[in-house]
Amino acid sequence: MSDPSVELLVQQLPDIHGNCLIVADENWASANWSNVAHSGKSTRQLISNRFEIARAAEQAGVPTLFNDFDFSAQPAASLDAILFRVSKERAVSHHIINQALTLLKPGGLLMLSGEKTDGVKTYTRHACKLFGDNCQPQKQGNYYLARITKHSDDQPALDDKDYANLRPIKCPHNLPLQSKPGIFGWNKIDQGSAFLIQHLANFLQRYQQPPQSLLDLGCGYGYLSCAAAQQGFTEITATDNNAAALRACKANFDALQINGTVIAGDAGSEITGRFGAIVCNPPFHQGFNIDSELTQKFLRAAMRLLAPTGRALFVVNNFIALEKKARDYFPQVEEVARSGSFKLIMVSRRQ
Repeated sequence: MSDPSVELLVQQLPDIHGNCLIVADENWASANWSNVAHSGKSTRQLISNRFEIARAAEQAGVPTLFNDFDFSAQPAASLDAILFRVSKERAVSHHIINQALTLLKPGGLLMLSGEKTDGVKTYTRHACKLFGDNCQPQKQGNYYLARITKHSDDQPALDDKDYANLRPIKCPHNLPLQSKPGIFGWNKIDQGSAFLIQHLANFLQRYQQPPQSLLDLGCGYGYLSCAAAQQGFTEITATDNNAAALRACKANFDALQINGTVIAGDAGSEITGRFGAIVCNPPFHQGFNIDSELTQKFLRAAMRLLAPTGRALFVVNNFIALEKKARDYFPQVEEVARSGSFKLIMVSRRQ
């Protein structure tokens, strides 16, 4: 189901003239890209930090950039309108609003949408102060739309937590890792990932011959890959759909001199090889709402990418019945460890 706040923005496209930029994060995952491409006559382009969103928009005919919301290729004061469904992360929203001030022409329009709980009213107030405007967001059902006009650009920028730059995070195993806002759990070691690494050596002892190749499926900033590199893998591949994650993972590989490859893709969609081992801490749920389609996507990817004698190790919350769904794809499915919050599920193509 499409995000109603995104639909609010798409409905504005027929009335926009000139050069229009759409800023799309994960909230645009179910957008009607045909409407985005063909509604109205403005010249439009899209920038997204999500691989599958950028791919879908491009296939629909929308000129698209996939990156970590890097607007450096866009000339200053070159846009008539920017559309942004506010992000769940404050640093991202502040970064976009700051960039909009630079990119919009005098009199240009920043359109913000979102629910009250997303902070759209607060973002509108901050953007109005920055832009020299005094508009109020208009309520449309449970959602809000703000149309903020650029009148001035002499106010201090919003605090975006230095969004564009990587920074060190505290990490066990003497790993000097970097991360940044825009990545899920960017400033900490995920407890599920730490639990997987704690049991990785036992997992590898199940092999008759130690696997040489490792795939980190949904790598984030690369913690699993970097920690696993100490186990003697000669070939490591990491993949994610998040541009910020890919950037951080590549920087961590380079810093640790890991012989690894970082590939953009949607649950391994751009990878064709086979791997002796796969590790995965998948984003299967929000709260207690489990994304069944996403679960199947990761399991299908593991089945396609696992070597005949290989094994995959998933870490999931205890309440997720991954083993039940995994049996639709793998002849061997086994819970190999459990903590108070997490469990490790191992799957293989052979019994």
